[in-house]
This record gives sequence, C-alpha cells and structure tokens, in this order.
Amino acid sequence: MTEMPAGYAGETTVRAFLEGLERHCSAYCLLGACDNLPAEVHSDIDFMVTPEDFERMPQILAAVADGAGFRLVQEIEHEATGRCLVLAQAGPEKVLYLHPDSASDYRRDGRRWLRAEAVLARRRRHAKGFWVASAADNFHYYLVKSIEKGRLEEPQARELERLFAEDPAGCAQTLEKRFGRESAQRIATACKSGDWQSVFAALPALGEELMARAPHYSLRDRIAELGRRIRRWRNPNGLWIAVLGPDGSGKSTVIERLHAALAPGFRGTARFHLRPRLLPGTRASEIANTDPHGQKPRGVLASTTKLVYFWADYVLGYWGRVRPLLVRYTLVIFDRYYCDLLIDPRRFRSRAPHWLARAIAALIPMPHLMLVLDAPAEALQARKQEVTPEESARQVEAYRKFAASHAARGRAVLINAGAGVDEVVSACVEQALDAMAKRTARRLRMETSKP
Repeated sequence: MTEMPAGYAGETTVRAFLEGLERHCSAYCLLGACDNLPAEVHSDIDFMVTPEDFERMPQILAAVADGAGFRLVQEIEHEATGRCLVLAQAGPEKVLYLHPDSASDYRRDGRRWLRAEAVLARRRRHAKGFWVASAADNFHYYLVKSIEKGRLEEPQARELERLFAEDPAGCAQTLEKRFGRESAQRIATACKSGDWQSVFAALPALGEELMARAPHYSLRDRIAELGRRIRRWRNPNGLWIAVLGPDGSGKSTVIERLHAALAPGFRGTARFHLRPRLLPGTRASEIANTDPHGQKPRGVLASTTKLVYFWADYVLGYWGRVRPLLVRYTLVIFDRYYCDLLIDPRRFRSRAPHWLARAIAALIPMPHLMLVLDAPAEALQARKQEVTPEESARQVEAYRKFAASHAARGRAVLINAGAGVDEVVSACVEQALDAMAKRTARRLRMETSKP
C-alpha cells in the first residue's frame, strides 16, 4: 500500500443502514437516485423521517455503525431540520465512509420546500424493499436542489426526465407551484423532449424566480435556525490537528495522506504552516528551511518582540481564520505549531527568555489533537542530516517530554514514526477518528442514550 485514500462503504454496510431505518423508524423514505442501492453508493444518502425519529437519528445510526464495525465520527447540522451523520471505518488500505443525511422537513436558504408529513404519506416501496419518495416528491426535491444551487447538469436532467415521465401530472403540479407559467412550461418541455439547452441558459433567472416565489421561514423556524447557528459557533464541528516532530520524522508525508484519508468527513479542508498567518510575515518563513540552525539568532529584544508578535498572530489568527473554518465543518491541519518554538528555539532564531515563551504557550489556543511523530535519532539522521546527531537526539527527548507535559493540555499523542510509513499514517488516522468519535458521542450525549 502506498497511500491511504478514502472510499464509500460497501453493500453490507449500506444494507445494514437500510435495515436499521426499517427497524427503528416509524416511517422513512429515501430521496434522490437510489436504484443502485445497496450495491453502490457514491455520495450522501438523503432520506426523510418524522420529527421524532429525526431527534433519535444519532442513536439509531450509532447502533447501525456499531453493528457494521463503523464509528459515528461526525455530525454536520446543515439545517435546523437536517443533519448529515458521518460513519467511518479505518480499514487496512483505506478509510470507508457512509454519509446518511437525514431531514424531517427539507429546507434550504430560509425556505421550507418539502414537509416530512406529506412526503412520508406518499412514499412507496422500491422493488428492492426499501421506502422511497413518490415520483412527484423526488422530482420536487431534485428540481429545487439543482436549480437553487445553480448546478443543473446532464445527470440531474436525465433523472428529472425519468421522474416526469413516471408522473407527468404530479410533476407538472410541482412546476406550477414553484414557477410562473412560462418557466414551468420551459422545464416541462425539456422533460418531455430531452433538450435542456434553454433551461441551462436560463438557470440564473430560474433560480431567482424559484427563491422569489417560495415563502420564507416562519418566526418559529427562524428561532430554530438561529439556535443552530449559535450551537455551531459555540461548539464547532471541524477538527484541528497539528503534526509535530523532529526533523526527518516524516511530517510532510503524514500530512498529505492524513488529509486524503480524513477529508470525506468534513465540508472542506485547510492547511497551515506553523501559525495562522492572519498577520503578515516574511516570504522566507514559508519556504522549507534546509539549514534550520544555520542563521544567526536575533538579539534578546528582537526575539522577545517576535515572540509577542507570534502570540498576537496565534490568538487573532484563531478567531479570525481558524475558528471560522472549524465552524464551517473544516478539517484544519497545521504543519508545526507554537510548541515547536519551545522545543527548538534555534530554528526560529529566538533568544527570548524561555519562561516568557512558556507563559505565552499557556495563552494561545491549542489544536484538538497534536500528533507527535517519535522516532530514534538514528532513524531521523538516516532520513535527513539538517541537524547534528546530538541535536536529533535532543529534539526526540524534548518532543517526548512535551507530549507528556501540562503544556500539551492532554491533547498530544506520541506516534511511532520509526515504523513504515503505512503504519505511521494508519496510527495517525486511528487517533483522529477516535478523537472524532468520542467528541461526537459527547456532543450528542450518546453515552447514556439508546435507540
């Protein structure tokens, strides 16, 4: 194995998910294209449930995950009535994911498009046994989702054609509800003829018309949405990881593959080197340093000033750059962090008092997880000779002490970087998924909850 990519769960897990919905939900139905289920899944599995089952969904899916050897690692609450719960399993060659996206009502951008009660009342059995939305409701769902996003493409167009052909009257009624007469006729004609060029060309105008004709949230809905946004800011669901270690420990390789393995559990990813860089810095500080101890140290006053500048960047950068990313469900990975300055001040040309550097460390935000790559000094020297063997040995011991110190705030984990790269990456991925699963269980109060 030369990499640890991510993929989607297999048929057995998808089947277990569908059986879990059947067993634990009073009513459910899948939305979107699902003819290839359970054999194939290439994206989120969208489905609707009653408001009561929506509240219980974390416990339901945690039970499904446990039975299939997966873990519930993430909750992405994208609407007050919609959440994607991410299930993951770290296999020997890749991390497998399943993204069940549940909703009680289908809402987007301040509008309620479909009500669960009505959709569930019209649901029907698929030939493969699971429940799906009616053709007209699925048409409604596809149409709103595609046009509202401004991304109506050939696959979506073909699906709309198929659904329209199955229930022309019901789909026409949806068009009359969401659009004026001319636009409704344009889309209906495309569904019948298969020629979507006029619809593609008018997509921006259709999006504006769709939004203008749909009623906004009620006051109750607005309060619920405000509560969701407050929860997101107070407890962001992004994950913040720092990868630390001596020169030659393989940080760059680990970061690349850790990013690839974990990215499907988030809405986006971001990477930083050393600090957030909200405040400007020199271009040289962003370039790989092949002689970290070769430059002359700054004076004590200049070093102290630089240290205070770093403190300001870490604090302001957290609130201005890192936290907003975490609120948007982003995986944030740092290559090195402030603690590297404590361990190897010579790299940063610093002669600031060590007591001051330690004091500042207590005042800056720390990542959720710090992966400290640990390897014998001999192994580090075999990979890189940027520092002396004595310095490699000193750094190894210093990183070990940091991982066990109060300064790490219990968030540092030593990873055996002397093993093969595949084993190192697997260990890092396991630590990240374990941290995500424990955090999700705490936030959803699942230690004492049962489906």
